[in-house]
Amino acid sequence: MNKEMQIILEVNNQADIFYEDAVKLGDHAGAVLKRSRSQLTGLETIAESTNKTSDIFDYIKKQTARNSSWRQTHKDSPNELFGVRLKNYLDTNLKERVGIICKKPSLEIGDKSEEDQRERRRIHLLLMRQFIRQMVVEYEFQVNLGDTLNQQNTQGKDAGRNQGINKRGS
Repeated sequence: MNKEMQIILEVNNQADIFYEDAVKLGDHAGAVLKRSRSQLTGLETIAESTNKTSDIFDYIKKQTARNSSWRQTHKDSPNELFGVRLKNYLDTNLKERVGIICKKPSLEIGDKSEEDQRERRRIHLLLMRQFIRQMVVEYEFQVNLGDTLNQQNTQGKDAGRNQGINKRGS
């Protein structure tokens, strides 16, 4: 298997491993961002279109500074603001996973040469894209599931009211 295919395989494997973490951050986003889909769409767009991890970090920092919703905590992480939690995860946790991938015997990507450092940054970017995709999907699921449950609850109450009207009318 060529090197590029091996990298893709390893990135996908790591994405399966950190899936639960992406779900937790997606839940956090759903709880604090509510209907601010455009903010996460912007993050997703930048992640998919940039060639630099710093563009993603800058976007997260800017959103955290500008929007109070990005500075809210969640029950899973009561001491961490959403934007800070996301930035720290992408920077720290995913950087560790870059190291895991680069140490694989089939890849052996060092960290000394400029070429190796560039390859490590590219792998980090690939991991960030995967994580952000997974997090945004969970956000969408939570927000839309909440809307569906609210509609069902409202419909159930309306049906109960209508039954009460029908009983009184007869």
